[in-house]
Amino acid sequence: MHSPAFLPDLLDYSQSCMPEYTKQLLEMVSIPSVSAGTEHHADLKKMAEYARDLLAKYGFTAKVVPTKGSPAIVGLMEVDPKAPWITVYNHMDVQPAKEPQWKTSPFEPLLKEGIVIGRGSTDDKGPALSIVHAIHYLKSRNIPMPNVQVIYETEEEIGSPNFGAFLDDNKGWLKDPESILISDTIFEGEHPAITYKLKGMQRVELELVSGSKDLHSGIFGGAVENPLSILISVLAKMVNEKGDILIPEIAAANSSLNPEEEKALSEVASIFDLDKFTKDSGEAKRYAEDIREILMRIWHKPTLEIHGFSGAQHEIGVLKSAISPSVRAKVSLRLIPGLEPKAIVSAIQSFVKSIHPGIEVHDLGGQKASFTPLSDPFLKEASVACTVGFGRPPLFTGCGGTIGAIPQFQRVWPQRAVVLIAQSLMSDGYHAPNEQFELIQGQRGIVALATYLNRVSGMFRA
Repeated sequence: MHSPAFLPDLLDYSQSCMPEYTKQLLEMVSIPSVSAGTEHHADLKKMAEYARDLLAKYGFTAKVVPTKGSPAIVGLMEVDPKAPWITVYNHMDVQPAKEPQWKTSPFEPLLKEGIVIGRGSTDDKGPALSIVHAIHYLKSRNIPMPNVQVIYETEEEIGSPNFGAFLDDNKGWLKDPESILISDTIFEGEHPAITYKLKGMQRVELELVSGSKDLHSGIFGGAVENPLSILISVLAKMVNEKGDILIPEIAAANSSLNPEEEKALSEVASIFDLDKFTKDSGEAKRYAEDIREILMRIWHKPTLEIHGFSGAQHEIGVLKSAISPSVRAKVSLRLIPGLEPKAIVSAIQSFVKSIHPGIEVHDLGGQKASFTPLSDPFLKEASVACTVGFGRPPLFTGCGGTIGAIPQFQRVWPQRAVVLIAQSLMSDGYHAPNEQFELIQGQRGIVALATYLNRVSGMFRA
């Protein structure tokens, strides 16, 4: 596969490139590429141009590609016309950072004791940068590697609403890859993790309008509908106090695991730190105490969460004794393979209208779940690479989160394995205040990802 000097030289590179890597990451995090809202459109463009220039610096033919929303970035590196193409995906947009718990300015990144603190450091700019350096290492030393197509987007944090159209509009010149490599997931405790299954997501609002103005509850109470009371009652019929979904079409979804998945789940359960999970959750009360059941709920069973209301009072300590004329409930569902977003919306509509025909269901968009079989050869090579890079074999995990681009990749390029190699740690604070990325994880990620790409190239050589 490679010479005996490969790993020592790669380890040397992963250390020697850290000053440049750190400088680049600090520059990237300083760009407030927030995709939610309209405040940061100019910053998203600036981030796209920075990413384009970064790829060009390391030998890619790179350009910013407009979409109906914020831009995408594509970089192509062809090392051999006969070699296969691998697509690398990351996102350059970030979550908002307005939480009062920030101890530093989120877009004035701080380097402290080998850690970069700032919004986007771990989600997803640090991991993306590791892949670029891994590719640069292989290319600069003429070590066998596949042709690489890098695709970055700037709308992942808002559900990738234009990513499917971007792929469709540019399919004529984009390369059809053998597989897709992503680093946008989290270690399982102290263990490297390869995610083979991600949940999909469907967002809806339930709306009930029963009048045109606020009404005095002493004059009209008991005589007219209270939309908030009715909507709460309907929501209680959708999900019970144990977190179980009661909508028949969703409750009947097949969440059974095959033997390989059962083994993978058991391996994670055997090392799962329930005390740390409790601490990370802020001591939240759980629906289950059995570790296996906890993992099944997060990774392998559909979930329904109620996030809030519009049209309802919320000011603490103040109560206006009036009946609101209308109210909306904000709801999301995390979907497992086999549950189609549009069918879920229809199921919700039928269910709530059977209880109260006046309730309207507004579709706020959704993405399908994704799945790569554990027997896939790309996952086998990823397992070897993680062992080399991170010093221990990885665990194969599911994920309750959603990456909106993945279902679009699998729609446009069916049957392509999606390989998700984690570099981030649970303690990095995905979507949380004081987000951080440990540079040692980037260094180890370079080793793992360069090893993976080198090994992948060998899969196609006679």
